[in-house]
Amino acid sequence: MTMKHTNLGRLALAAAVMLPAAGAYAQGPSEAARQLMAENLSQADANSDGALNQSEFVMLIDLNAADNLGRAALIARTGNQARAFAHIDANGDGLLTGAELQAMVQQAQG
Repeated sequence: MTMKHTNLGRLALAAAVMLPAAGAYAQGPSEAARQLMAENLSQADANSDGALNQSEFVMLIDLNAADNLGRAALIARTGNQARAFAHIDANGDGLLTGAELQAMVQQAQG
């Protein structure tokens, strides 16, 4: 498995940034939702580096919102893409890595 695929796998798993803490996804997303998230993530990662810059993150939010995945529609509707990005970008380098997304998901799960 290449570094890109490893990072994309982590990002796909951690794309739960878009998932609500309760409700239909309380037990985690369905396999179909995970697959859709992975496809959206791969499409959003325009430069295929395995990390998301802010414009790629906005694209991911838009794609997930169009597919009605988790919190993406709320984030897009309220215009909070930049705020969400800044919250997840723990080291402030302008890139979201799989590790940063996983850390955010773990924090959200308590």
